[in-house]
Amino acid sequence: MILTRLYELATRAGETILDDPAFENSPIPYVVMIDKDGGYIGVEERRGKTVTPSKKKGAPPKEELDKGNLISVPRAHGNTASPGFTRYFADTLPRVLLTTHDLEKETDQTKKQNEIEKRKRNFVTFWEQIRHAATETNDPALKAVATFGKQLTEDVTLAERVRAEVAVKEPDAGDRCTFAWYPDSGTTILDATKRKAVRDWFAALLAGVATGKQDAGPIGLCQVTGTIGPLPTSHPIKLQGVPGGLPTGVSLVSFDKDAFQHYGLDKAANAGIGYRATDAYCRALAALINGTVAGNKVTKLRVGGTLFLFWTREPANTDWMTAMFESADTDSLKAEFESVGTGTKSNLDPNTNDFYVLALSGNAARAVVRDYLERPLGRVKEAARNWFDDLRIADTSKEFQGKPNDRFPLWILANATALESDRVAPDTHTRLIQAALTGGPLPDSVLAACLGRLRAEGSEGLRASRLALIKLTLKRKGIPVSETLNPDERHPAYVYGRMLEVFAQIQYAALGDVNANVVDKFYGTFSAAPAMVFGRLMANAQNHLRKIRGEKPGTALVLDQRLTEVRQLLTATPPPTQFSLQDQGRFALGYYHEKAKRFEQIADAKAEKAKKAGHTAKATE
Repeated sequence: MILTRLYELATRAGETILDDPAFENSPIPYVVMIDKDGGYIGVEERRGKTVTPSKKKGAPPKEELDKGNLISVPRAHGNTASPGFTRYFADTLPRVLLTTHDLEKETDQTKKQNEIEKRKRNFVTFWEQIRHAATETNDPALKAVATFGKQLTEDVTLAERVRAEVAVKEPDAGDRCTFAWYPDSGTTILDATKRKAVRDWFAALLAGVATGKQDAGPIGLCQVTGTIGPLPTSHPIKLQGVPGGLPTGVSLVSFDKDAFQHYGLDKAANAGIGYRATDAYCRALAALINGTVAGNKVTKLRVGGTLFLFWTREPANTDWMTAMFESADTDSLKAEFESVGTGTKSNLDPNTNDFYVLALSGNAARAVVRDYLERPLGRVKEAARNWFDDLRIADTSKEFQGKPNDRFPLWILANATALESDRVAPDTHTRLIQAALTGGPLPDSVLAACLGRLRAEGSEGLRASRLALIKLTLKRKGIPVSETLNPDERHPAYVYGRMLEVFAQIQYAALGDVNANVVDKFYGTFSAAPAMVFGRLMANAQNHLRKIRGEKPGTALVLDQRLTEVRQLLTATPPPTQFSLQDQGRFALGYYHEKAKRFEQIADAKAEKAKKAGHTAKATE
């Protein structure tokens, strides 16, 4: 199913993914500049900048250098894992320039020497290919590059100079480079307008290689196109930019052991995918990763160790996916989802358009599919809109002062499940996106993680994003919960949570700030097993109230009335010995809602006071 959808994307009307089958877009961060006669000028680093919104409020956008400028480079004309294999015209720095700076910290001398010998074989192959192409095409730029290659091989001083200039830039071993001939004003030797003859030559070479493979390979039914024809034994296009994968790229489909093969088919022929379908799905994945899909402007989102790729069956706006995760700008998101659910039938028609999400990570040379989703686009947007409605909760921050808030980007929600962002469980982001786009429930593991942080952090852990996630989790399990304080809710867990906040107010009125308040000391036990500490907390509250009556009788009266009002919501039965996981979530909401209501009342009182002061000043004038 996944490969079929990728094939459909590659062949979608208006897409250019398959327009140039001999070439593929790849990030090339380094360009070796040579003069008219092949003399060395220098190595340029060519990278663009990506600007992402800051995850800290008020902070400027974050600028980062990308992997390199996208250049149309030749596809691999053979198995990239074969000893001594290199690509034409553009390859990694060790293969092209024989760099070894990345091996300086290698302590295993045998391993280091073996790697150097391997690079030497690649180096020889690369320059043999350059000389062959220069002879075949008689192209002046390639002839100059071939001359430089000869100098690089024979002139030790030049070779050391080039490698030293590269080392200063601290590139990765997997970074690729190509060449620019000075008379071409900085354009590379792969430029489609100035070097068309070179590109045509390589296209013919690759076509011959492909024809030879197809003639010698097995015949079978392509599971994607439904046609009978040659089946490739390897899928040569490697996907770069997948977290956890090798810098040289990963494969989505690969067979490297006899146990994976059957019916006498060799390697990838077991997948039953023809040459055209193989080319299409690989190129579609590369286009999604590189952001070059014509019909979908934004197609990727990297979160931790997972890369999310998304697209639609027909061209459509997909920018809202990154907004959901990065900024949760609910105003723009609601405008995007405005037509959904308003009676416009076409938006909810499953046949109008479909939305796809593919979650990938890397394991050395292989891509790992973490999750996959396909749903009607209208229903995805409807689910996304409901996601923010379900998250909406009273917010005790200075910005909202107890008023409801639904601006919680997914990265903040994920971080709410752990102490730090690098401790978030690997599947958390996937589960959140799945729930956000389907309207489905979240697993108990997410609720347990949030509650665990509350028990560990006490009053410091009661962040709006964490409580919003708890609220959403409970709501999607069919448990009735509100976004603000529900004064009529009589469920014991919710009421006991409210009482803890009243206990905290009473303690503060009596003692002021203390090193560890009642929430820090008793939240974990009270939220899980209230019977163990309820009597002690009530006794302490009464002692504090007696102290307050002697100092601030009015405050004592208000707090005593509040405690009585909340306690009257409980039945006469003793406190439960244990709360379930869901009830612990209710307890958290009860405590937080009570606190948010107090914040809201304080903010309203200040606003009313300021308003009266303004009227008085105006009347005096």
